[in-house]
Amino acid sequence: MGRSESHDHLLQFFSTPLSSDGSDRRFFKIRWKGKPALAIEPSPGNIGTSETYSYVAIGNHLARVGVPVPKIYDFNRDTGIIVVEYLGDRHLQTEILALISQSKWSQVKELYRQVLSLLAKMQVWGCHGFNCKWCYDSEYYDSKLAKVREAFYFLQSFVEDLMGCSKTPELEDELTRLASQVDFIDNKEYFLHRDFQSRNILLWNGVLRIIDFQGGRLGPLGYDVAALLLDPYVALPKTIWSELLQFYLDELDALNIDLDKTMFEREFHLLALLRTMQALGAYSYLYLKKGKVFFKPYISPALSNLKALLSCKDFEKLEHLRLLVADLNY
Repeated sequence: MGRSESHDHLLQFFSTPLSSDGSDRRFFKIRWKGKPALAIEPSPGNIGTSETYSYVAIGNHLARVGVPVPKIYDFNRDTGIIVVEYLGDRHLQTEILALISQSKWSQVKELYRQVLSLLAKMQVWGCHGFNCKWCYDSEYYDSKLAKVREAFYFLQSFVEDLMGCSKTPELEDELTRLASQVDFIDNKEYFLHRDFQSRNILLWNGVLRIIDFQGGRLGPLGYDVAALLLDPYVALPKTIWSELLQFYLDELDALNIDLDKTMFEREFHLLALLRTMQALGAYSYLYLKKGKVFFKPYISPALSNLKALLSCKDFEKLEHLRLLVADLNY
């Protein structure tokens, strides 16, 4: 694409609009130099432009370190349009739900083991040479992000807007203290995808490929694995995801990452709780404010995950949150 080409002129090449899930970006299946490709049009405004630059920089970095992401064919800096490899629409979610419907649990676990092996490598390899200036959103996952974008997002969008409940100063204080625990996690220098769930993993010609990495930054190991194993799009039984979590730890061992397993378990529960609150906030916002009914069915399994997590002994002191959530049904 030449830099002089106008936005409207570029759009005439776009043939098939595709679903964007929760994103404000637009996606089109096109032909690029005789082969199928995906054109990604940025979200409106400066954030969309910044997000686009992050996609290109982080995508190229992950490809360099051996992570299977879509090949970036072209990037037009004037329009912000990216042209990438087309990888079909076979999400991990689709594959897993099909296997579950046939009770093929051994195949479910084998596929997840492949994903978890890839995740561990992405987290470890991806932090080497990672430049935080590539991040459009924030450079690190920290307590401020956990408080504002996860715990308080949950309070506003899910608790107040969707469920019609009132938040209290005591509840806000409780969640502020919860989020502050993130800063006490020792190892926060790994690559963090931050939306590593089954709709952001594609199967293309039998090979796993990772998408939607533009929100990547540095952070703790436990977050992405919690997002994957407690993914409401799939709703894996706890017996399955607990077994898979042990496999993930074994994969980290194989990569010479030495962890205190007891400490990691506590960190995992903390990050899983925060991630689940983020998901509930996002689903509620996208359904209520953006009219995206696609997300409505996933609110109930996410709420079930939240209730299950709050039963952990680690969260006995979260009296106000536990009392609130116990009475919620959706």
